[in-house]
Amino acid sequence: MRHFVAVAVLLVMAACAAPISLSALTPSPSSVPLATGEIALPTEPPVPSGEVEACGGVAIGAVLHGAAADPRAAWLIDDFLGTRIDVVWPPGYRARFTPNLEVLDASGGVVLKAGDPVTGACVVNAAPATLLVEPPFN
Repeated sequence: MRHFVAVAVLLVMAACAAPISLSALTPSPSSVPLATGEIALPTEPPVPSGEVEACGGVAIGAVLHGAAADPRAAWLIDDFLGTRIDVVWPPGYRARFTPNLEVLDASGGVVLKAGDPVTGACVVNAAPATLLVEPPFN
């Protein structure tokens, strides 16, 4: 019975996840100008007009980490396994190090800081090891 439930959950997550292109998994130019010291974060592609975005949501236990020298700048560390989880962000999100990591939303507000917990994310079809992180983060 446990195997059936696990398979059912995986199928639902896969069916509900929004498609994403692999090119979106690298930092992309933001429509929001970057201030000095800000780094563009890898973002999800915009949803085409007339289409609805679905989130194959998953509960996670993770903490935000990052490094200015890393090409992705920000990622999560799983609370239980201690492994890195690469993530993509909503359009316009960026990072800055003052000196610790801060994640800013498209309007420039700080939404997460290094060490903050993240308890939910969305499955990304094209890269199953990558999750989409959207507010609310916990």
